[in-house]
Amino acid sequence: MAKSQTRKTSARPGYRCTHCGEWHDELLTDIGCGLPDAVFALGYLERYRRARYNQDFCTLDDTRHFIRCVLPVPFTYRDDYFGWGVWVEVDRATHDLCLRCFDTEGAATVLPQHGVLANELKAYRKTTGLSVRIELSDEHRPLVYLLPASRHALALEQRRGMDERRHHALVEPYL
Repeated sequence: MAKSQTRKTSARPGYRCTHCGEWHDELLTDIGCGLPDAVFALGYLERYRRARYNQDFCTLDDTRHFIRCVLPVPFTYRDDYFGWGVWVEVDRATHDLCLRCFDTEGAATVLPQHGVLANELKAYRKTTGLSVRIELSDEHRPLVYLLPASRHALALEQRRGMDERRHHALVEPYL
């Protein structure tokens, strides 16, 4: 009778990072973009002159409007998701609707809105400009989902989920 092979696991949860060599108790479950790329690319003085922003809303040149959202990618190995904190460019009407609904009950009853991603995510290629559906929430930032017809790697991963190996590879450069 052959011995069954079992993988010895540590009693301590977490993993040793191959990037820094340190032990991490838990992997990151979110990474956020500080500003829309178009605003971040501006120099300090240009940003001061042309942009108005806080943690959730941004306007550039009074013509481009952005809202901060979470793009969830579900894990396949645990109950939860990886959340990309992204900025989504929307039209003024959608921006103003989100502003009115912010921190109010009933936001979840608002019909989904549409926009485009305003950040380039290094873990994927060419994410800026991808079309998304925005779902408002009463409890947290709006969630965004790439459109069902999208064949982009991020859209496929959002639909299929992310395994533990991919999760490790994704966050390792940020540790």
